[in-house]
Order: sequence, then C-alpha cells, then structure tokens
Amino acid sequence: MNRIEADASVVVIGGGITGLAAAHRLVERARDAGSPPSVVVLEADDRVGGQIRTERHGDFLFEGGPDALVAQKPAGVELCARLGLGTELCELGGRSSGTQILHRGRLRRIPEGFLMMAPTRLLPVLRSDLFSWRGKLRMACEPLVPRRSASCDDESLSSFVTRRFGREVLERVAEPVVASLFTADADHLSLRLTMPRFLDFEAAQGSVTRGLRRAFHSPAGGRAFGHGTGRGGFVAVRGGLSRIVGALLARLPRGSVRTGARVSGVDASSDGGFRVRLANGEVLRAGAVVFACPASAAATALRAHDEQLAELLSRLRYASCATVNVAYREDAVAAHLEGSGFFVPRTEGLPILACSYLSKKFDGRAPRGVAVFRVFLGGVTRPELFYADDPNLIRQTHETLAGILAIRGEPLLAKVYRSPAAMPQFEVGAQSSIAAIRARASAHPGLFLAGSVVGAFGLPDCIRSGEEAAKGVEAFLAERQRVSIDAIDPGASAWVAYQANQNA
Repeated sequence: MNRIEADASVVVIGGGITGLAAAHRLVERARDAGSPPSVVVLEADDRVGGQIRTERHGDFLFEGGPDALVAQKPAGVELCARLGLGTELCELGGRSSGTQILHRGRLRRIPEGFLMMAPTRLLPVLRSDLFSWRGKLRMACEPLVPRRSASCDDESLSSFVTRRFGREVLERVAEPVVASLFTADADHLSLRLTMPRFLDFEAAQGSVTRGLRRAFHSPAGGRAFGHGTGRGGFVAVRGGLSRIVGALLARLPRGSVRTGARVSGVDASSDGGFRVRLANGEVLRAGAVVFACPASAAATALRAHDEQLAELLSRLRYASCATVNVAYREDAVAAHLEGSGFFVPRTEGLPILACSYLSKKFDGRAPRGVAVFRVFLGGVTRPELFYADDPNLIRQTHETLAGILAIRGEPLLAKVYRSPAAMPQFEVGAQSSIAAIRARASAHPGLFLAGSVVGAFGLPDCIRSGEEAAKGVEAFLAERQRVSIDAIDPGASAWVAYQANQNA
C-alpha cells in the first residue's frame, strides 16, 4: 500500500549541484524572511553531488568530475562566499598557465592570446609552429570573410570555424579544445548555446577577431566573456569541490535530502499541487516541483502528466565520459611539462581527448616528487572507451602518456572514474528545442526546470539555473498564498504585503 508522506512545500528532483543549489536558495531566502519552507530533495543515486566527486587515496586527492569553477561566471564564486568558503578558493593559472596541442606526435604550445578558436594577437600566431604559413594567411584573412545571413542564428562549431578561419584552426585548435571541453562532435555542437559571443561578434562587427580585440580593449577587458568576478580564469576549492556539496548539505534542514529515492512519476493533485510518486510506492504531495535531473529522468517522470513535454525532453542527448587519474615518479617523466596540460586532435588517432597536469595545477594534492595526470576519454567521438574495463582504460592511458611524455616505468597509482550520460550534447537547433521545453513547462504552474534541460552547462551555470528556479518557486508560492488568503478574506493579502514592506 502506498504511504502518503506529510506535505512538502517544494520537492526538488535531483541531488546534483543544480538541485542542491535550488534547495539551498529556497531555505536561505526563507530563513532570512523568518519562514523556512518544507523542502525535500530526492536523489535516485546513493550519493548526492552529481558529477562532483572528491576522493582521497592516501596522500593523493582526486576529483572524479569537475575540478574547478569558471571564475568569470559569478554564480559559483558567489555561492562559495555565502557558504563560508570564499577564503578557501585558490586561483589557477599563474604557475601552470598555457596549454599545448599534440600535433604530429609533438606537443606544441597554443599561441598566446588565442581564445578557444580565434586569435586576439597576430604576432604570437606568426611565430607559432602549430600552423602552416598557408593556415596563418587564411587566419589573417578572417576580417575579410563576409558575415553570415542575419536569418541564421546558429551554426555548428565545425562550420563556423572553417568558414571564418579555415580548416587548420578547426582541426588543430578549435575541435580538440572546444569539443573536448564539451565531449562533443564539432560537426554538431551548437555555437549559440555554448559560445554565443563568437556569433555575436560576427553579427555586430563583421569579424570575430575585430570583435575580440575591441572587447579586450574595452573597460571590461578580459571579463567581456562573462560577468566579471575580478578573478582569473579558474578557481578551485582547497580540499576539493566536494566541500561545496558538504557545505550545502550542512545548510539544509536535517532529513530534507534523501538518497536512493527514484521518482517514477509526477502528476497534478486535486488541490492544485503535485503528487510525486517514488519507485518504492511512496507518494509526496508538493505545492511546487523543481526538476534538476537529466532530461531522460524528467521525461520518464512526466510522461503520464504531459506526454508532449516528456517527448521534447527525451530528444535531448547526453554523452558519457571517463577520466583516469594516474601518478608517476617525477624522475620517470622525461618530457618537460609546459603549461597546464594538452589536448589531442582526432587526427592524431589516439584514444585520449586531453590530459591535465594535476600536480602542476594544484598544490598539496600529491606527495612530493610525484607527477599526477588526469586523462579524459570517451565522449561522442569515442563512446566505446567509456565501456572498456578499468585495466584496459589504465593500460591505454599509460601507453599513450608514455609515448607523448617519454615516461619510463609503470604508474605508482591509477584510478578510473566514469560519468555516465553526464555531458549534455547541445546540437545545432537545440536552443529552439529548449525554448519549446520552457514554453510547454510554463503551462503547468508550480513546475520548474533547471540544469541541462534548460541549457545549463558547467558548475556555475548549473548553480545559477538552480537558484533561478528557486526564485520562480518563491514567487509562485507567494502568489498562491495571496490567492488563498484573498479567497478567505478579500483584501487581506494586500494588508499582509503592506506590513511586510513596512518591516523590510
């Protein structure tokens, strides 16, 4: 027999960073107002935090998922400050700045001032051995390339970069860097959803390089690509990103977060709210529901309630990826480790996407005299690697690194992490799909979506998305309370609002 739980003001489905940020913002705001709501977070897995996973192995500290926050997107840094972690943030880049590309078996530095796919300075490009003279000339001609039709608001990474900068820039920088970051296929990756500023520069300035140079010489400077926080490119949390998850959990009411709680369905209740049905037969009644889970889970839960919304959600695709953290004695690595790591183009025919030099990027995460690398595999371009067993992944990682970095001997330690269906694939036209999802969801008052299903990618965007959903919930519940009060005593809600403003 189903057990009807006590009513909850809000049910948040998904205990990743998006859902935890939404729940925390609701509780945080309500506590400030003196009226904490009843919030329940339901996580299907046996742990919360989603892709954030920090683990210690003796003197080593590994991240199984993301390891830093994009500083120029303020939501992550601001959340850390509110959680009391502001002083625990450390900037990355000074001691390990710069990135390399593997080209024809050799590591070559990306020219200084090269931003994702476009140069902001000409001289470093001319000096670079990464591009041929033909490729450099084609790149220099970018300001002469006609802008695309105004009717075209989206384009794939591959099409855009080839059209504006040439095939060399795509194959040697843009595809390995950008497609690796999104574990995506450059032929399908939407620029509008992932890097819209490049499209905007072309539309407004007629040239990406011209737009970039003007942006970097504007008062905002390098912050033109985000809402500036005054910090550098990336920041990490001392002790790992799981400290953010722990701090969020500590701020939420005891018992409000439940793991192993798989949602099987959500439908409307007779009182205008929702019934959230769990796989174990339990039913929760809620005034509002926030979906902060992958699209497939949201589609399954909503299918009986709104078949059309479920169908729209089911069209969003995700990719799986794996990472291998591997450690060697420093004296076993003959190559000079320049910068923070390197990316591997598909044309190299190797199994890995990229490698990060963890022991150079972070202090105190490995014993002295040990070099630690984090290698990325899988994604859309090599999906079969995700399913290889751990010894196979470790072997391929070791053999590849040994060839590139001239490593002698076996690893001291290797740890594999897998992220199934973790990377949203924002393909060309996905913006229209997400707009349709938003429009359809808005037909259900009290139902809110956050995270990748509405276009968020990366920790700061997911945090911002969760907090925006919380803001919507807050407004919805306040309006619902006003209507309920007026139904009993017309005009009473206006007096309550007046008193609230007087006390503010």
